[in-house]
Amino acid sequence: MAGDCGSCTACCRVFAIPQIEKQAGDWCQHCDVGVGCKIYETRPKICVDFACLWLQSRAQPDARLHMPDALRHDRCKVVFSPATDPTIMGATTMPGAPDAWTRKPVQNFIRTLIGMGLRVVVGQPNSTEKIMLDRGGMRRVEMTKPDANGMQWSLPRRSNLK
Repeated sequence: MAGDCGSCTACCRVFAIPQIEKQAGDWCQHCDVGVGCKIYETRPKICVDFACLWLQSRAQPDARLHMPDALRHDRCKVVFSPATDPTIMGATTMPGAPDAWTRKPVQNFIRTLIGMGLRVVVGQPNSTEKIMLDRGGMRRVEMTKPDANGMQWSLPRRSNLK
């Protein structure tokens, strides 16, 4: 088991970890899939500091604020994580599951986030085309290619989904 993550190792696949030259979308070479990190005690700071939304919710003392087990990222195939913009929640789909965000439990959770005033950006790791969901609906958003740290930003030009 990997700390409070249980057997979830989804973040070890979807995110880039530049300190160990791990690309987004590939499994980390130090991940024992479904078990945890093989270098847990010496893992990079970016890994130490990271907490997905499911893990953050489980740290809440009020159990009513915990995300349900069905939304644990290895089960729903969508990793929810805060973005650098506090009004945006990232929803990175696992490789091989690009439509996972359209499943009912995930859609219901996305609607809850939108109801709280957040915008949700959905897409595959490293994709330069994402979907933005907010109170205004759904639209495609063009993103920059990931930089050396795996970060992406939206480009100014946007088009509506059809």
